[in-house]
Amino acid sequence: MSFLARELLPTHGEVHTEMKMRSICWCAVLPLILTYSTALGATEVRFTPRELDAGYVLLRPELNSIELNGHEGTFKPAPALRFFGIEQQTFEIDFNPIIDLVDLEFYKLRAKVPAIRFSDGSLELRIPLHDQDRVLQSRLGAISIQGVTLIANLSWVTNNTGAQELALKSTRFEGAMSGSGILCNDFILKKTKKFLLYLLSRQVGQILKTPLVRESVANGLQAWARFTLGYQPHGVVPGSIHFESEGLRYEVE
Repeated sequence: MSFLARELLPTHGEVHTEMKMRSICWCAVLPLILTYSTALGATEVRFTPRELDAGYVLLRPELNSIELNGHEGTFKPAPALRFFGIEQQTFEIDFNPIIDLVDLEFYKLRAKVPAIRFSDGSLELRIPLHDQDRVLQSRLGAISIQGVTLIANLSWVTNNTGAQELALKSTRFEGAMSGSGILCNDFILKKTKKFLLYLLSRQVGQILKTPLVRESVANGLQAWARFTLGYQPHGVVPGSIHFESEGLRYEVE
């Protein structure tokens, strides 16, 4: 081998250094490539408040019926909601958590048309109640309500399989409540508000845990993605579903 050839060939140390530099470069670049590939494989889908309002009109929310009377509550969903797996509910009401009065009972407490909207981080279900002088009554007094709305906030949680599901996040009471006789006590009125929210939480939670309802939610996300993108995606990217004030946002691939 000529002197010139020996000068042009890399030494063993140079080869080792070059291989080491290539390894460092790959370690630095590979995460960027993987991130870029993931970004290319996922497509964002949005469902806005305008679309929520339009879809809710089609569900005919005015056909829902919610009533508490005596020691029993009934929820009769609109036909469109039954299609999505929400069945009629009849449930017993135990007043012991409020006050130990044998003759305490609801008197035809009815809900107005429910409403839903997006808020920051949740989907807000609002159930306004009709004003009434004696929604709860006994021989020792009565409770009245004015401008009352029961509110349930729904959010996405991740189950043990890694899939996201709708779940009840929180509840709150808006409006005025007053009482007469023994039921005018502030402690009893606070307990009554909490009891109404307890009934709301129990029934909403029961609906959300229904397998057919969960399946309908998952299918709805897939169907909307196909409708907006024009093709059938493989599935929703785990952990990508979020509620925002601007609507529902998720990714599919």
